[in-house]
Amino acid sequence: MDVYKEQNVIRAQTANDRFAKIAVIIIGMIVAFAVFFLTAQFGVGGVGLLLAGGVLFGAYYITTGFDNEYEYLLTNGEMDFDKIIAQRSRKRLITVKLDTAKEFAEFTENTELDKNASIVSADDNTGEDLWYLRVDHKELGDTYILFTPNEEMREIMTKFFPRQLQAELRRQK
Repeated sequence: MDVYKEQNVIRAQTANDRFAKIAVIIIGMIVAFAVFFLTAQFGVGGVGLLLAGGVLFGAYYITTGFDNEYEYLLTNGEMDFDKIIAQRSRKRLITVKLDTAKEFAEFTENTELDKNASIVSADDNTGEDLWYLRVDHKELGDTYILFTPNEEMREIMTKFFPRQLQAELRRQK
């Protein structure tokens, strides 16, 4: 029987993200205003209006780029982690085979990650219900994936872990 599970997680905006959005909008408005009035001084206001519109569209495009979400896709023991930017583009962060998992646990303040390992972050940025999956990746080597799977996703994932890890997780419950 094939197994397919998908979960989308919206990344929460930080104070820096909100500040950057506001700054881009303000700078875009100032530049658009300046472009329009400078071109109007030379008698080409129509071109200036077109350029100002382009600047405002650019500011809009940049600010929506801060709206990110992550998609976790589990298919028959293989898990894909994708970053979706402003619902207009998708970037594959990593694909892992769950049978290479070494550790799977909730990430807490006391969790220590190996400093030599790669880290892939695909979490909702709230710091709540954060989990990590440690795998042996073919390109990145020892890798930690930080993400926020719901309970159903966690249950399905554990079925594909190596038996030793499954037994360890059962003992911890």
